[in-house]
This record gives sequence, C-alpha cells and structure tokens, in this order.
Amino acid sequence: MKINLFLIILVCLMSCQSSNNTSNSPAAADTIARVSNTRDNNGCVTTAGYTWSQLKKDCIRPFEVGVTLEILNTANTYQTAAHILIDSTQKKAEIFVPDEDDSIILEQSTDSTFTNGKFNLTRENYCWTLSLNTIKLFQERQ
Repeated sequence: MKINLFLIILVCLMSCQSSNNTSNSPAAADTIARVSNTRDNNGCVTTAGYTWSQLKKDCIRPFEVGVTLEILNTANTYQTAAHILIDSTQKKAEIFVPDEDDSIILEQSTDSTFTNGKFNLTRENYCWTLSLNTIKLFQERQ
C-alpha cells in the first residue's frame, strides 16, 4: 500500500514539472502584430472609424453621433449608409457619404431643407432624405 501511495505521489510530481521551452531568439519574442493607426490630414484615426467634422471641428464617428440614412437603391453598390449632422445654430447640415473623401456642408434654405446646389437634404414625415440633384439616394428609416 505504501508503494502504491509513493507511486501516485511520484506520478503527480512528475506531471507538474514545468517545461523550459523559452527561446531567446528575436523572431520568437516578436510575434505580436502591430495594429495600424492610419490617420487623415486632421489627425483622425480612420482605422477606428473617426473622420473630421467641419461643423464640430473635431474627429467624430458619424455612425455614433449622426443620423443614419440607408441607401435606397442597393442594386449597383455595396455601400449601405450615409450619415448626417445638423447644427441648428449655424443653420447647416454636414453629410458623410461613402463615395466622398471629405464631408459636405449644406446650407439651410427652409425649415426642412438643406442644400448646396448639388446635394439636397429634406425632411418629410419626420424622416430625412438625401438626394443628388433630383435622384433620391439615402433615406432615414421610419
């Protein structure tokens, strides 16, 4: 019985033995990949979803602070959304559309319309619609 107990303890101690497989080579030590922090001209980290807001004069994530407009015609594009910010004190709207590098500022022309001559942002039935000339591109979900 004492021999069995001795063998069990011996096996337990042997199984807990640590293995020293450490390597001092630089290739083995440097295996963590760096995450890129790509920044735009204003210092916004674009890889984290930040972009420069001309209205707020700061880096923002439009999908967090803006109103999301969904694309109306998905047949010809993989893009799904545009985002808008509205500043009632400046009477301006800022739009973030997928195909533009920078945001676009629209001036308020009526209580429910912002425009720059090319893009039109209108509010009908409590929902925003973004049009390019007369073609409706994006609309807020009801």
